[in-house]
Amino acid sequence: MKLTGKCKEDFEKWFNKGSHDEEYNNHMGFKFERSHPSMQYGVYVDYFDSVGIYIDIKYISRPFYVGYNYQFRVNEIDYCVKEVIKIKTRQEARTKAIEKANEIYNG
Repeated sequence: MKLTGKCKEDFEKWFNKGSHDEEYNNHMGFKFERSHPSMQYGVYVDYFDSVGIYIDIKYISRPFYVGYNYQFRVNEIDYCVKEVIKIKTRQEARTKAIEKANEIYNG
């Protein structure tokens, strides 16, 4: 789960919340990158919430498919992932959702 482009820049500003101490910011960024992916995901979800991109991961149980999918709400509009994605684990769904949110933000 890596952010890119403008999304990455804006996330870093949000994450550091106005701190002007570059050494502290570098230390916190290093700690964040080394933290567990589920903890990173929670911080990313908070960030995307703050910019109006709401991520929702759903567990799906159907006769021929059991797994996860994700969708977004941006500016009061729901965006379902249209492609057929068979995601077996919540962790994989989290990663794909953050990648897609990054893409939407950089849009």
